[in-house]
Amino acid sequence: MSYALKIKIVLFGAASLIFGVILMSWGFDDINGLLAHPARTGLLLLLLVQFLIIILFVPLAWTRGRLPAEPIDEHNRLVIFIGIMGILLFIMISPFSDRHEWMRLSDSDGLRYFGLFMVTLGVFFSTWAAVHLCQHLTIQVQTNQYQLVTDGPFKLVRHPRDFGSILIFIGIPLVFLSSLGLLLAFLSTAGLFERISREEKMLQQQFQEEWSTYTQKTKCLIPWA
Repeated sequence: MSYALKIKIVLFGAASLIFGVILMSWGFDDINGLLAHPARTGLLLLLLVQFLIIILFVPLAWTRGRLPAEPIDEHNRLVIFIGIMGILLFIMISPFSDRHEWMRLSDSDGLRYFGLFMVTLGVFFSTWAAVHLCQHLTIQVQTNQYQLVTDGPFKLVRHPRDFGSILIFIGIPLVFLSSLGLLLAFLSTAGLFERISREEKMLQQQFQEEWSTYTQKTKCLIPWA
């Protein structure tokens, strides 16, 4: 079995797990109720589209950072594990909170649609960055010439995948109007900030002056801020 096929299987499993958690938390006996609100239906469709694009076209970009190889030590494994558990927790809490009207933020449809907008923007940024980075890394690995990626979405912000992920994390509990889910989503972003800090140190060591110049011209996470 090829490495690429293994990655696709892992990603398919991750996608199945996330959708399974959402359906289980809401309740398999009321799928029609889950899909009754357009914002919830839109959220599920957006996540499905993103997973399909990643699985079919860009597995490399989601298993590598902006360097051709990044070591995964015990500390990194722990951070990854905690981050995954945090993500699954707020994804599990949010639908449950919505269906049972437990610790909900409000009854505002406007808040739901704002969350859907955030997820839409997040999916756009994270998927665009994944596709763009995959194209560059594939060429760099083939030619054995590694260059700092600063064009495309990386011209707008240094970490567009993480920016997109944060928007998705926050948008999901907003779509379900879950206050506890929103709190857990904010906590789940802590692992992303730790990973960003580690990646920036590695990029500084690899590209030195070029990286310093790039950081002076480009925001870290929030474009146009």
